[in-house]
Amino acid sequence: DEMKEKMGDIKSSVSDKKDDVADSVNEMKENAQDKSDEMQEEVGKKRTQAEKLLNDIMNAIKVKQVEVGKTLSDYTTALQKPPADIMETNDSIILKIDLPAVKKENIEIGIAGESIDIMAKFEEESEDEDINYIQKERSYGETKRTIKLPSEIKVKEASAKFQDSVLTIKLPKIEKEIHKIDIN
Repeated sequence: DEMKEKMGDIKSSVSDKKDDVADSVNEMKENAQDKSDEMQEEVGKKRTQAEKLLNDIMNAIKVKQVEVGKTLSDYTTALQKPPADIMETNDSIILKIDLPAVKKENIEIGIAGESIDIMAKFEEESEDEDINYIQKERSYGETKRTIKLPSEIKVKEASAKFQDSVLTIKLPKIEKEIHKIDIN
């Protein structure tokens, strides 16, 4: 009987231990799942932060790329466009454009309402074989410049003269009609 009693106590103890181990295992599983969920949430937050940082960097690069492109464009086109002064009087717009070493027959002017196109061909000087350039900065070839005018002009009354490498274009403005109203 004593043996049976001890066996019953051992069975009961083993069963209690088994239940304790099962409870511990379940608790460890829940803790592991909670930790896994927390870690995935943290990874998600870090990924979102990293993606935001990467997007910010990419946007900054795009902005700088546009700025660099514009600067390069301004630099290269500034070398190709002849300098011009644009003046306005009450009745006309006057343009003065420097075209050094250009022949009159190598200049074309196109006028349309509120803009003017000036095209010029800079001829390259013939090079002798025994000349070695140390520095060559002047541009050669064709250049075109479009200038937006501040007001409409009388296209058929426009005039141009070319003297001392300066092209002067006079563009008479269209007079705006002012309608006067009588006051009763």
